[in-house]
Amino acid sequence: MPGKDVDLVVIGAGLSGCALVAALSNKGWRGTIQILEAGRGPGGRCATRRRRDAPLWRLDHGSPTLSFQSEPQGHLLDLMQSLEQRGVIRVDDDPVVGLDHHGAVVAPPDHPLLRGPRWRGIPTMASVAETLLSDGSDQVGVCFGERIQTLSRDGESWVLPGGACASNLVLSGTLLAHPRSLAMLGRSDVPLRDAVPERHDLLLDQALASIAGLNASIRWNLMLEFPAMDLDPLPRQIWLTPRAQQQFGVERLVLQRQQQGRLGLVIHGLDDGSLITPETQPQLLIIQEQRLLSVLPELLGSWPSLQRMVSNAHSLGVMRWGAAQPLEQGMPKALQWCSKARVGFCGDWIAGPGFGMAEGALQSGLDLAELIAS
Repeated sequence: MPGKDVDLVVIGAGLSGCALVAALSNKGWRGTIQILEAGRGPGGRCATRRRRDAPLWRLDHGSPTLSFQSEPQGHLLDLMQSLEQRGVIRVDDDPVVGLDHHGAVVAPPDHPLLRGPRWRGIPTMASVAETLLSDGSDQVGVCFGERIQTLSRDGESWVLPGGACASNLVLSGTLLAHPRSLAMLGRSDVPLRDAVPERHDLLLDQALASIAGLNASIRWNLMLEFPAMDLDPLPRQIWLTPRAQQQFGVERLVLQRQQQGRLGLVIHGLDDGSLITPETQPQLLIIQEQRLLSVLPELLGSWPSLQRMVSNAHSLGVMRWGAAQPLEQGMPKALQWCSKARVGFCGDWIAGPGFGMAEGALQSGLDLAELIAS
């Protein structure tokens, strides 16, 4: 990554981090920004899988929609209207069905992600984050494939890979602040706590305590490509009922039609609680792929033409998704900006409207921009 000092470093280019960058630019904040993202492109859990051998293949392998609890208001409404007017999103009215433990089609379960309005990214979910990044000023640099595992400070500045420094730090996820990093990063401490000693910033102490209470939720998403075929009308999402989820270890299936009659399918697999470390993850990915493939024929019993093609489907691998889900109301918004340590937080785990979904991710980015720019 570039070795230049910057005013702000944002770790993570998901919805909240990209919304923050766009909002800062909209407010006329002219500081320099460096975004560090572990993935190949922006999007976070709204990322899109693309293939070098098939340029038109696009599979949204994380969240298939932007879900809201209620109609957006205020600055969030302005943002959504702007994205809609530019053709980056559209209202998602595609069919959603439920599936019970017998494999029968039923009404969709009552789930927060299905209760309120929803939008889809056009042509992909990653387009939303990509557009938000493009709305940022020319003072924004982005470095993909940069997986940060440690945090350190030099006096009052944050040290970046390559030796550059940043005056301010924003985490758009919780991995570097949540105790689950102990196992997933193979570390014996929490990186943010290691960088800022206790009692240096009392707001940060409270924020870390709140983050530690969040539930670490894991999904194992298997991506499949089905060959070209004539299919009857299919739902966009197939949500398993709670009993079916427990029986099959699957939350939902998401189908995405591709060019030339092909079909992409993502199985959102639930976690079984196995310890995830840098050493165990490669084997766990294999185990989860085999498990999800084994239950798929039974899950597709109500769609025989699709069920018959399972043996011809091509696996594109499993993506492991981690999310810190609020047990009640998330981290208090008052802790989003810790001024003494110069640390900010944004993400769908921040308390407020729509926490735990895209609405909360976007709103938290807008809220943090207000605090930083003030």
